[in-house]
Amino acid sequence: MPANLSGRIEEFDILKGIGIIIVVLFHTIFFNFELYPGGMKDFLYFLGPIGTPVVVIFFFVSGFLGYRSYTKDQNPKAFIFKKMKTFLPPYFLWSTIYLLLQVFFSTYMGNDYRITAFSIFESYAFATAYLPFYFLFVLLILYILTPYLYKVKRFKSLLTASFFTGLIFTSLYYIPQYFGKLPVDSIITYRNPLVWAFFYIWGMNVAKDNKFFWIKKPPTWIFISLLISYAGSSAMILTVPKLIKDYESYIALSPAQYLFYFFSIPIFLWIAYRIKNYRFSRILLEFGKNSLAIYINHILVIGLIFALFLPFIPAVTSQANIYTQFLIGMLACFGAYSLSELIRSISKKAYEIVF
Repeated sequence: MPANLSGRIEEFDILKGIGIIIVVLFHTIFFNFELYPGGMKDFLYFLGPIGTPVVVIFFFVSGFLGYRSYTKDQNPKAFIFKKMKTFLPPYFLWSTIYLLLQVFFSTYMGNDYRITAFSIFESYAFATAYLPFYFLFVLLILYILTPYLYKVKRFKSLLTASFFTGLIFTSLYYIPQYFGKLPVDSIITYRNPLVWAFFYIWGMNVAKDNKFFWIKKPPTWIFISLLISYAGSSAMILTVPKLIKDYESYIALSPAQYLFYFFSIPIFLWIAYRIKNYRFSRILLEFGKNSLAIYINHILVIGLIFALFLPFIPAVTSQANIYTQFLIGMLACFGAYSLSELIRSISKKAYEIVF
């Protein structure tokens, strides 16, 4: 049965827990991607589409919870201020940390890292100090738009329009690359709210209707469509020239992958709902509750663990070994979680500022 408006939805936390673990593992395994041998690189290309839906899952859950939060008092200024108060302190703090780390390691490696007023402005204004912060950049824009989206009377029409808008923008980014053109950089496409808005609005729509479609097994055509869209994503990876250092753009931003996102959400939610009564789901719940903190700090933790491995495996930062990097990824999952819990145990106020 659907939870009441004030109840916590455990399958959301479980799904966020699964999602954040996948994020940490992918960022670790894909470290030094260009140095993997050809066969392993091809394997990871095909593995990639399976892991990328975690981002849209976070948008879906955020839309659902954002709608419920706004419903309580329907005060636009208070809602937006609350979200900014939650997001901006850790965003600026960690953007500064990652910006300083870039300067440090660039200098340490003997590279000339030039800082200009514009590069600093860009780092903070467009979340470029740390690439995965595009999620927070887009999410904050969607939160600001929530009071206006809430007032839309023909919500189903908005949902449909946002779906096709996202499909169009991924096509505009991806299809020209068949002809050797890149009219819009992936950094810009990632930060385009219209690419991701559908999944946030979808979450809002589900909260509005208060009908949890994932308590029933998705129909067979959803599973078939998921497989077809995955095959389409794989075909695009095979047929579009690869940019070795920009592999993720070929996976995450293709129109076929966009369809894969759409069909994966009901299946992943149903799986999370089904497993929530199992004992092991408690671990996933804890990771889910700390998902934002782990998302923010895990790159730092991954870097520290790589540094610890360096005296014993000197090539760990100059070569790619999937077994070592998977192990580091698992350690990073628990390290990032432990760091967030340590700060929470010291001071809840500090936790709110840092994460």
